[in-house]
Amino acid sequence: MRLARPQQRLKSEGTITLINVVFLMLIFFLIAGSLTPPLDSEIALISTENGQPMQPPDTISARADGELFFRGSFVTAETYLAGLQEINTNDPLTIRVITDKELPASKLIDLVSKLRGLGVQSVHVVTERGHP
Repeated sequence: MRLARPQQRLKSEGTITLINVVFLMLIFFLIAGSLTPPLDSEIALISTENGQPMQPPDTISARADGELFFRGSFVTAETYLAGLQEINTNDPLTIRVITDKELPASKLIDLVSKLRGLGVQSVHVVTERGHP
């Protein structure tokens, strides 16, 4: 009696495995990648409950001691505005300020007054949305 020879199965090409690897790489790069430069690590943001979300393109950071930073270096209000005017020639000038929540309100008011005196039309303070 002759037994039927078992049919040989064709080996799969591993496309499912390849798709899984590509998908896992995509997830890894989405999580590990950064699209914007990180904020100054010594700043704790102010919390707000209401507000319009705005993207902070070229913001200036004010630490609790009143020191100003732009892209990781110390700046003054004058040098920051001079650099912005070279990049952005739009009028009226609008800027965004990231402030530490420990910065005294008097220093923040002085900073905004100084910026307004230098020709800034609008100053937005970047905050963190608080929980109700």
